[in-house]
Amino acid sequence: MTANLRRRAAELRTAIEKANYQYHVLDAPTIGDEQYDALMRELIELEAKHPELVTPDSPTQRVGAPPSERFRPVRHVAPMLSLGNAFNEEEIRAFDQRVKKLLGRTGEIDYVCELKIDGLAVNLTYVDGRFTEAATRGDGTAGEDITPNVRTIKAVPLALREKVPGRIDVRGEVYLPVKAFEATNRERAERGEPVFANPRNAAAGAVRQVDPRKTAERDLSIYVYSAAGLEVPTQHDLLERLRDLGFRVNPKWRRATGATAVIAYAAERLAERDDLGYGVDGVVVKVDRVADQERLGYVARTPRWAIAYKFPAEQATTTVEDIKAYVGRTGVLTPVAWLAPVRVGGTTVRRATLHNLDEVRRLDVRAGDRVLVQRAGDVIPEVVAVVAGGRKKRARGWDMPARCPECGGEVEHKEGEVAYRCANPACPAKQGQRLGHFVGAMDIEGAGSAFLTQVQEKGLVSDPADLFDLTMDQLTALDRYAERSAANIHERIQAAREQPLARILVALGVPNTGWTTSEVLAEWLAGELGPKATLAQVFDRLRSAAPDELQAIPGIGPVVASRISEWFADPAEQAFLDKLAVRVRPVMPERRAAEAGPFAGKTVVFTGTLERRSREAAEELVRSLGGKTSGSVSRKTDLVVAGPGAGTKLEKANALGVKVIDEDEFDRLVR
Repeated sequence: MTANLRRRAAELRTAIEKANYQYHVLDAPTIGDEQYDALMRELIELEAKHPELVTPDSPTQRVGAPPSERFRPVRHVAPMLSLGNAFNEEEIRAFDQRVKKLLGRTGEIDYVCELKIDGLAVNLTYVDGRFTEAATRGDGTAGEDITPNVRTIKAVPLALREKVPGRIDVRGEVYLPVKAFEATNRERAERGEPVFANPRNAAAGAVRQVDPRKTAERDLSIYVYSAAGLEVPTQHDLLERLRDLGFRVNPKWRRATGATAVIAYAAERLAERDDLGYGVDGVVVKVDRVADQERLGYVARTPRWAIAYKFPAEQATTTVEDIKAYVGRTGVLTPVAWLAPVRVGGTTVRRATLHNLDEVRRLDVRAGDRVLVQRAGDVIPEVVAVVAGGRKKRARGWDMPARCPECGGEVEHKEGEVAYRCANPACPAKQGQRLGHFVGAMDIEGAGSAFLTQVQEKGLVSDPADLFDLTMDQLTALDRYAERSAANIHERIQAAREQPLARILVALGVPNTGWTTSEVLAEWLAGELGPKATLAQVFDRLRSAAPDELQAIPGIGPVVASRISEWFADPAEQAFLDKLAVRVRPVMPERRAAEAGPFAGKTVVFTGTLERRSREAAEELVRSLGGKTSGSVSRKTDLVVAGPGAGTKLEKANALGVKVIDEDEFDRLVR
């Protein structure tokens, strides 16, 4: 029996450590939270009953995972510990009884309840009121230095609202809002990149980017919840003090007296979980009085004065009944799994996205398989993994249809791309999706799916430009649109005639072109055309731009440049662009003045290996001295810095007659 127990404990340790590494270091989990919690709970219970099975390297004896070697290690001033978990009311009441017993009290205990944000735990250090350093939790004792990346998060104050002498260390959770997570995954899927499993992994991936500019592209935010170095009598005083200093504190916290009040608070938060706009996986319950916290102390890896009351898992196992392709606004066919209905995070799920054919093949998912499905907030449910051992012997693999399931048009696939597209420009599914995308991007409130379906079915609108020609007579003739509601929608459509250029570019629905790329394009166009440019001039300039010219714009790669060039040259889009150009007025972005420096107004490309600094550091140096950087060489490139191992970029520079220098000469320029 003892040998069997030792074997089981070893199996559990191995499985948990593997999951920790995949989750915390690789940011690529392969099991769900529910499965992980079950493994950890079994090991905790096994070691509690048989203390001789505890080993120094057991995951019950430490927190988190080792810091990545990509970043400088940072030792925490005080350990960043994990919390014990409670999964039901009985366990919350048991926690309350333990607290009373340890404090020697019979009356009700005051607690502070806070939402448990599903993000990446960080430590923010401030010295004399100024932000100096940020680090991940890592193994609880030491984390990774992520200071430059955290500086890009606008919710992190760089200076406190009042000067606090000495050092304070503020702990919080960096997270990615649900809408930003959805947009990030859509753009990654369109580019053929792996999608993030959940908002937590997207946030972790962004915070741990080597290049802070990549972090800045994500709409990260933060909520803080504790601090070392601030003298306060209670947890609720600490939260109010942090808020007064300028930190973002989640407003949903509440003082609760006794276990019954804690349970009621958790039930309320669970009911509104899907409407919060950010991921939460439970409620953190803390003894309010700091003096009581100090008396209660810690045991092993967790404080005795706090516990995480976990919400039901947002993952569940079900059966794939079929896989079908759906047509999006750009004609891209997306495989969707039809599922046996299953409750996930309080919602019945019947469909789950599979993103693209590459993802179907990577997962090797087939009709009849048992699969793990997850959902977070408003995120479309997705298949995470196929459950081993649940496949029927004759299950067949799935492939993209040769014909569009909506219109029967031919399905096209270009070599090197992930996407498969319906080639029929008049496909009704494409038109409907395109209208919906356009009104969303142009922020036309009230133009929902019911409205768009009616104007499309009645032949009033064939493309988004037609929306601006709708008359009051046409609108009042629609079902459920009386004079007042028709006037409201008409007013909102007309108000959308003048928009920032970036918003208009997003609304066009150009493949692979989201908000970030559209803002980059808008700034470039402002420089090319000036502040008074018309939309017709904008479209003409984009029609004439070759892929090489677009690729020379910092932030636009070869695939995106090719897609933009192809789309604006597509004969099927010309009538729409011409119609829109006379109906909408762009507001051009203000050009940022270039700083003076040796690279002012010049575009620089780096190639080969730099021996004195990283590529990212060199590019940042060029930008700080007034220049621009690009990932490709074109006729508009002013300078190429070539190091050992330079290849095709150097060859192209020589062919085009672009000036080439080595790192020694680059150093002389920046001195």
